[in-house]
Amino acid sequence: MKKTIILLSAVLGFTANAQWNLTGNAGTTPGTNFLGTTDNQPIIFKTNNQEWIKLTTTGRVIFQNIDGALGWNNNLFLGGGNDTATGLANTAVGLGSLVSQSTGVGNTAFGSNSGRNISTGSSNTAIGSNTMMNGSIGNANTAVGGNALTGPGTLVENTAIGMASMARYNSVSTDYVSANTALGFGSLAYLSNGTGNVVIGKRAMGGVTSGVNNVAIGHMTADNLIGGNNNVYIGDVKAFSTSSNNELNINKWIVGNNGTIGIGEFTNQLPADGIAPDGEKYKLFVKDGIRTEKVKVDIAANNGWADYVFAKEYKLMPLNELAQFINKNGHLPEVPTTEEAIKNGVELKEMNILLLKKIEELTLHLIDQNKELSEQKAEIIELKKQMNSSK
Repeated sequence: MKKTIILLSAVLGFTANAQWNLTGNAGTTPGTNFLGTTDNQPIIFKTNNQEWIKLTTTGRVIFQNIDGALGWNNNLFLGGGNDTATGLANTAVGLGSLVSQSTGVGNTAFGSNSGRNISTGSSNTAIGSNTMMNGSIGNANTAVGGNALTGPGTLVENTAIGMASMARYNSVSTDYVSANTALGFGSLAYLSNGTGNVVIGKRAMGGVTSGVNNVAIGHMTADNLIGGNNNVYIGDVKAFSTSSNNELNINKWIVGNNGTIGIGEFTNQLPADGIAPDGEKYKLFVKDGIRTEKVKVDIAANNGWADYVFAKEYKLMPLNELAQFINKNGHLPEVPTTEEAIKNGVELKEMNILLLKKIEELTLHLIDQNKELSEQKAEIIELKKQMNSSK
């Protein structure tokens, strides 16, 4: 009987003093055993007697006892960050995120390994797994999407939105990119060195490794370009070569090269200097013709018009010599032959001036002939008078 009483006393004493064991607990019942409060009070977690997490009675989680106040003087690290960072207003959520943080300020990283290499840079935003994972991160970069802006090198003021946008594959630590904008899966994926490039679309300029001030808009637009500067591509188009500069291609409707503009689809790239096969320089090339209600051509020089034909010193070709020339050559003097016109085309201003010249020369011939006819008529009248008087 005494043994039974002693055993019951021991069991009751253990039950009365049961508590959570610091080395782990077994035999718990969910819903019955828990960490928390049973009254209308929050639960608080501290280290070194300093509050870090508070779970309110409404289920709200408050960190670092900052409830409604500004958070510029603190960092929030959940799964990332480190214990030695001195920079403030940084937020890291995700395993391996912002683990290199040192003196940087105002950085935000969400996702595993996001912003992993941000140390002294500030105002960077990395959202997505492995975003800004490598490299010497400068200031004001934004990366959204897995592997965006993940390559090594120095990054300053870049924006990459989309999976692997500006992933910068094959980059090395000495590379530098700044002020680039890439929107779309794999856009500018291989850019190692470059500034001021703007691309929108899946894999737009996805193969470019170096370039400055390029623009590409469209699905896989100019993805064959490897290096080049000051190019503009819009639509389903490719670069004329893997290395192009100052090129324009708007959906194959409007193209350009170094300021020389073309309308229509051209098999060969326009001449960068604007010099056509006829040796003349042009700024605009057009395929398949132009239809318009009005064309005005500027005359650059005072002597560019044909009124010099009416000058007294102008030597008019006699009609007999003109007839000989036509019989021999089959065209008017100075006027191109049919073969020449087909081969070289016709310059509108020059042809109009030339036609005016021929009209003015024809007018002078008509004036001369009218003079001769008038003189002959007068002579005939005089002869008739003489004949009548002799009768």
